[in-house]
Amino acid sequence: MDSEKAERSKRFSHIGMHSNSDMTYAMQYKEAFDALYDSSKPVDTIALPMMFLMRHYLELILKSNIVYFAKFSESDCMLKKINLEHKLLLLANAFKEHWKLVAKKHGLNFNDKVYIKNFDLLIDLVDQIDKYSMSFRYSHDKEDKKHFEWGDTLDIFNIKKCLMKSYRFSIILPMCFMIK
Repeated sequence: MDSEKAERSKRFSHIGMHSNSDMTYAMQYKEAFDALYDSSKPVDTIALPMMFLMRHYLELILKSNIVYFAKFSESDCMLKKINLEHKLLLLANAFKEHWKLVAKKHGLNFNDKVYIKNFDLLIDLVDQIDKYSMSFRYSHDKEDKKHFEWGDTLDIFNIKKCLMKSYRFSIILPMCFMIK
């Protein structure tokens, strides 16, 4: 096989097959974040897109879990404005409310305190940097004020560590307790 054909084959995506839910989108954003994180590129050349991917992953995973657990929590918390909301703290609080209602209602005896603590830490870290999903996409806000000052830094290693510690709560734990 010639190199162009091999390259073309490797770069051909069946996006229709892999775009059926926000959960699928979220997982692709996380995969892209991980690929950049594991890349040998200097972090200062990819940090903003990395963090946009991380933040959007969190937003989509929260929305997906809220919609899923609302079926079982008997709460409509956040459902009416889910597509309009982008604030991670509000989405995280709604997700935790649904999760707690489902756990109580269905007698899910699971010690989730450590997971929730790590998840809250991750949400707080990302929210402090980008409350409205704009700081990683644009250099300035609508009033032309820079999002970041010259000396601002970001510990992406710590953010990745928090993601790994909370991953079980945001993805695996809800999947383990799927209620039919």
